Amino acid sequence: MYLPSLLPNPICIFEDLETQFSNLEGLDSVSVGVGVFGPAAAYALVWELGSLRLKKPGKKTMWGINRDGAKRIFSTQAPGGYVGILSDSFWPIITNHLKDVDFSSSNIQLEFEVAMDNAAQEIANLIREWAPVDTGSLQSEIQSISSDEFSDLADAYAQGDTSFIIF
Repeated sequence: MYLPSLLPNPICIFEDLETQFSNLEGLDSVSVGVGVFGPAAAYALVWELGSLRLKKPGKKTMWGINRDGAKRIFSTQAPGGYVGILSDSFWPIITNHLKDVDFSSSNIQLEFEVAMDNAAQEIANLIREWAPVDTGSLQSEIQSISSDEFSDLADAYAQGDTSFIIF
C-alpha cells in the first residue's frame, strides 16, 4: 500500500505500510494519489520541479533547488516547489486515517481503501492550500485520486495522456 508517483523521483512511497500489513488476510495493495487535472497539468510540474527552459530568473522567478537536488528556476511563490516541501506532513495524515480502520472487519480491503481515499483527499487539500496562485486554476485542478480511479489513470498516463499529472 503506497502513494505512488509517476514522476521520476517520487515524493513519498510508503512501502513499509505494505510490509506492515502484508499478513492481513483479505488485504491487497491499495493505491491512491494526488494529481492535477486540466490545463494546469501542463505547468504544474514546473511549479514543483523548476524550469529547465528558462536560462536566468526574471522579476517573478528565482534560483532554487528542487527535490532531486537540481538547481532550477522557480516562481518566487514556490521557490522550493509546493508538494515535496509538504511531504513530512503526509505520514501523520495517513496514520491518522489508519486509526479509522477496523482490523476485525470481514472486509478489510474496503476499510483500507476508505481510509487511504480519505487520506488522499486530506493531502490534496493540503497541497491545494500551499499551491502557488496564478490564475487560480492550479489550485482548483488539484484533486485526490481514489483507489477506484488510480489504476485507470496510471494506465492512461503510461499511454501518453498528458491532460493530467500524478504526484
